[in-house]
Amino acid sequence: MNYNETIGANIRFERRKRGLTIDEFAKVINMAPGFVGLIERGQRGTSMSNIVKIADFFDITLDQLIRTDIETKTKKTENAKPLTKADKDRKALYSMIGLLSDSKIRILTANAKALNKYMTEDAPAADDDEEIID
Repeated sequence: MNYNETIGANIRFERRKRGLTIDEFAKVINMAPGFVGLIERGQRGTSMSNIVKIADFFDITLDQLIRTDIETKTKKTENAKPLTKADKDRKALYSMIGLLSDSKIRILTANAKALNKYMTEDAPAADDDEEIID
């Protein structure tokens, strides 16, 4: 088993599942995008601390990240129903929130509560091409 290829394929699958670009993902986990690309292609390994950080970000076990073909396993167990843009955005938010400090979580929560007062159920959805978070 080539662990670098398995890890890389799993990282790419999990990142894409959440609708993140390499640049967005690299920024969140504090790695260079080019290095993330090398890891995803199985051309480079990375430190154990980076692997732990990545597994934590995706909320998967180290065993899943290192030894499991997540994409194949997922295809066998998932419905054929495709994810909506909102589903992908939601998953990306969950993943990003997991890396925030307690103080940033409190700030984000306070801002979300304040924004919620001005949002209505029939508010138009953001354009799919529109960049919402920098």
